[in-house]
Amino acid sequence: MIRAKRISHLVLNVKDVVRSRDFYVNLLGLRVASEKLEAGVCFLSLGEQHHDLGLFQRAAADAPPPNETQPRMIHFAWQLRDFAEVQAKYRELTEQGIAVDTVLHNVTQSLYVTDPDGHVCELYCDRWEDGFEAMSTQGPMTRQLDIETGEGIGEDVFTAKAREQAGAG
Repeated sequence: MIRAKRISHLVLNVKDVVRSRDFYVNLLGLRVASEKLEAGVCFLSLGEQHHDLGLFQRAAADAPPPNETQPRMIHFAWQLRDFAEVQAKYRELTEQGIAVDTVLHNVTQSLYVTDPDGHVCELYCDRWEDGFEAMSTQGPMTRQLDIETGEGIGEDVFTAKAREQAGAG
């Protein structure tokens, strides 16, 4: 069997290609690789490959946001260098008035933001040198992230959900 080398890029349907382009340029520092705005198309890159994100203005202006109960992409993630960058990005986004959820996973320290079309973007840094080993031995874990200390706050949501389901059965 031939295995894929890596995930290469993501393409999103958007309501307004200019608004979405500006959001991702400001959020991630992406550069416009190519665009044809009159056709509703924009390709953005981190600068190492032809494009990392494609935006296609196909969604109706009054289209509802993604529905939590339907099969769909839950989020996509962008890696930052380290926790200092996660902290700096948090401050930058909150100063711009962008809502940010902070999350500590077993393998990452993460920020979650929602784009103008309801797509959820994770900005994260790894917590461990060998993330595969950590993920496979620790299992999933999600707690609120203290953006100052990098530590978790409160109970793991997976543990709470398992307890809730056990009590409901």
